[in-house]
Amino acid sequence: MTEHERIAELEAELTAAQKTIEVLVLRVENTAMVSRSGGNASGSTTSRTGEFDSALLLAQVLDEREREVAEARAQLAAAQSEFRALTSNLDQIVRQRTRALAASEAQLRQKNRELEQQSSIKAEFISIAAHELRTPLTSIVGYLDLFSEHRFGEVPATMVRPIASVRRNAHRLKRLVDEMLDVSRLEAGRMALLRIPVDLGDLVREVALELAPLAQARQQVVTTIAKPLLPISADRDKLYQVAVNLLSNAIRYSHEGGEITLTVDDAPDDKYPGGWVRLRVRDNGTGITEEHRGRIFEPFYDGQPAKHHTSTGPGSSGLGLYIARGLVELHGGLITVDSTPGSFTEFAVLLPRSESPHELP
Repeated sequence: MTEHERIAELEAELTAAQKTIEVLVLRVENTAMVSRSGGNASGSTTSRTGEFDSALLLAQVLDEREREVAEARAQLAAAQSEFRALTSNLDQIVRQRTRALAASEAQLRQKNRELEQQSSIKAEFISIAAHELRTPLTSIVGYLDLFSEHRFGEVPATMVRPIASVRRNAHRLKRLVDEMLDVSRLEAGRMALLRIPVDLGDLVREVALELAPLAQARQQVVTTIAKPLLPISADRDKLYQVAVNLLSNAIRYSHEGGEITLTVDDAPDDKYPGGWVRLRVRDNGTGITEEHRGRIFEPFYDGQPAKHHTSTGPGSSGLGLYIARGLVELHGGLITVDSTPGSFTEFAVLLPRSESPHELP
């Protein structure tokens, strides 16, 4: 019961007691009048005594109730005063916190502007640097390829190995520059698609053939399973790049003698309704922990320890999966990963059969 309800109850009791006292006083006065007019003196005296006693008792109760009402009102006044003090303190605290939050928000906005500016400067620098590096690298790689193909005559036996090493690293550096340019275009929204009918099965077989020497050097078996499918509308070069990145990744992180399977089929409609073509790249290599699975598509992230890297395998810049995801999403598709450490890793690419918008599963 609140203080206000308690005071109201006491006031109601006071009102009732006052009415009772008024009735008793009226009855006493009537009795006195009867006595003066010659009534039974003894009976009247007894009656008046009882009624005065009742009136006295009610007066005492009334005084007690009045004291309770006064105490309740005093307590209520004290509580109200305390509440006003607390409210005032709370208002002051809220105002202080509001000012502090406003100041923090202003600082965060300033920091965000600075970070956005720095990110823009970094992206611009990477784009310019990659463009400036690409032209001389193209010339270097071209001449090294010509030397390796004996276009300028036979290469001395002592120069074969050094030229092969320089050529391999020049190609690796060119691939890194190309990936930096791709990242710059993706982040700036300047990556355009040239859509043509693409047979995904043929594309995957070409990728497997291109990277076969890398797999053979590690005694790995690459198997391609491609079901006959209708061509999809896509940018063939971009999808080729996606497949190369995924297969290179599988070769890099699979043990010597490992098995890698590339599968192209229709995604099951019960699981992926709407019409999707699926490319899966599965290996029985080192696997990916759950902790790293959520970050492997971040740029420059490498969740594998250094012992899994080799100088003979395809070099890793940490951009391959990031670019692959960007290119797949540019097609309106989705890329996922499933893995068990020490057992297997499977990347799955879902691509729409048509250019019309699809709802991602």
